[in-house]
Amino acid sequence: MTAATAIMVLLGWRVGIRQRLLFSGGFGVETPSGAVRLLYRMLGFTLLVEGMASLPLFFVFLRSFPPGEALFNALFHSVSAFCNAGFSTLRGGLEGYSGQFLLPGVIMVLIVTGGLGFLVIGDIFVRLRERSRLSAHSVLVLRTTAVLIAAGTVLLFASDALHGLSGHPLHLKVWNALFQSVTARTAGFNTISMPLFSSLGLFVLCILMIIGASPGSTGGGIKTTTAGLLFYSSLSEIRGTGMAIGNRKISDGNVRRALAVTVLYILTVLLGIILLCLIEPFSFGALAFEAVSAMGTVGLSLGVTPSLSAPGKVIIILLMFWGRVGILTFMYGMISRDRKSSKITFAETNIPVG
Repeated sequence: MTAATAIMVLLGWRVGIRQRLLFSGGFGVETPSGAVRLLYRMLGFTLLVEGMASLPLFFVFLRSFPPGEALFNALFHSVSAFCNAGFSTLRGGLEGYSGQFLLPGVIMVLIVTGGLGFLVIGDIFVRLRERSRLSAHSVLVLRTTAVLIAAGTVLLFASDALHGLSGHPLHLKVWNALFQSVTARTAGFNTISMPLFSSLGLFVLCILMIIGASPGSTGGGIKTTTAGLLFYSSLSEIRGTGMAIGNRKISDGNVRRALAVTVLYILTVLLGIILLCLIEPFSFGALAFEAVSAMGTVGLSLGVTPSLSAPGKVIIILLMFWGRVGILTFMYGMISRDRKSSKITFAETNIPVG
């Protein structure tokens, strides 16, 4: 959507209301006004961040490569990290840099920045300039992101200090656990070989991959806001209070949409796992990890994907497609646009749950 709108602007074509609605809706903007301005800011910010991050990466790669190749690797990894792609031009990915601080640190900053979403980044700059409060969306994204990174780091360190992280001193164990906690939520880089992780470590990575990044970002998953809304909704139900974030009441429709996204997402992943188990000879854990990684558009692997059969690879492709488009968006596209709300109102009843 961003590329299509950018091409229209560069060619001097008029960006109609339909294109503005598609573009703004894809990034969580409620109104189409300012869509082109948002596009310019997104492109400018992206190029600025990727260019700045390339500088320290260049000096890291300069230790091992000629200047030209070092510059290419720096630019490539900067773009790949910010866009949460996870591609690497290096043999073995970033595993050779598990004992360093600078390169993993820069990559983490790029991943988190790209994963927050352009709306949150823009909101932060505006609020800093105007010295006002952040929107409820930004508050939820920042809170959820911080909790996921911290919890993921602690759990990965606890589960794999003697497994995947063994062979490193204490401070590097924590640093690599932090890196894997950040990258698992859609980027897909790794400084530690995935097969070395314990079963608990792989399970933690799966949870992070399912949650993913934030709306309007370069990542996938059900999104941090979806997970945050479900958590706060459960908390408010237990307390018997209304649901509010950042001094703003959250609508019931917002919570229902979050629930729909989560249920459809999990059902799709489960279907993919079942189909893979039916046609592939690999273990359940390995196939489940591949399916979750594909749906979250992460790219982490236990080494199974290259050995999958043609039907198995098609399943992985479909999971990646649905994960990137958005399962709810895909379902809406399959349903007729002439949907009409029912005029029938039924009597309300209560069904026991839990």
